[in-house]
Amino acid sequence: MPEEEDFLIEYKGKQVSVSPVINGGNIYFIVHLETPVTIAEGLVNEDWVWYEEGKGETTLSTELGEIIERMDG
Repeated sequence: MPEEEDFLIEYKGKQVSVSPVINGGNIYFIVHLETPVTIAEGLVNEDWVWYEEGKGETTLSTELGEIIERMDG
């Protein structure tokens, strides 16, 4: 997965564009769904979790985060 270039993931049978945004030492991913979603991975109580900016840990952020993680493999 390129860290500074947009890339595509497959979500619910559709190709979806993802834009990585590096902010200081953090990397956020803007997932261009019908309503764009910004997610990131963060440490919560010694566990790394995916969270949605402004909403916290959500099912959507977890699903999208897992897809993005598989792009590294």
